[in-house]
Amino acid sequence: MPSPELTDETLLQRAGAGDARAFEQIYDRHSPRLFGFLCQMLGNEKEAEDVLQEGFLYVWDHAKAYDSTRSAPSTWLVMIFRNKAIDRLRALGRREKLLEKAAVEEAVLRTSSEVPGETLEEREKRLWVQQALQALPTEQRRLIEFAFLKGLTHPAIAESLGLPLGTVKTHIRRGLLKLRDLMKGGLSR
Repeated sequence: MPSPELTDETLLQRAGAGDARAFEQIYDRHSPRLFGFLCQMLGNEKEAEDVLQEGFLYVWDHAKAYDSTRSAPSTWLVMIFRNKAIDRLRALGRREKLLEKAAVEEAVLRTSSEVPGETLEEREKRLWVQQALQALPTEQRRLIEFAFLKGLTHPAIAESLGLPLGTVKTHIRRGLLKLRDLMKGGLSR
């Protein structure tokens, strides 16, 4: 006769006491659903796999802190993985913004006139960036120049031009995305 299946609460208590088999059962029982949840939140299987691993490492380290009077085991697990996914989304957003900002700053700074010691390839890239900037709608180009050439913050741009902050942010974001798309085609030549 097979032994009765242990509850999630019992498994978490045992995992908290260092029982690796109990932890494996928690993983086997909940990882498929949590992985699907993370894929939905993150929109990327690789990121979801990474967050799943981080989340279960956290569960292993903190299973002893689980308190059944505060939440059901599945709720506790979902909250851990939700928070890990939110942390990952924030980190990805910061990284994406930094990469975009660096690429645009480099591109905009290279659009100045002739650069001493510039190679032919560098000159072609600089000219391509100039063309890409000119291809942007005037308002987007102007706001990007304020942000990256003059180093103004979004609120400072909004105040100096008398525009709503949301409008400034939207125009800059759309301009950066369009500039990135334009440059992908030309810089890979």
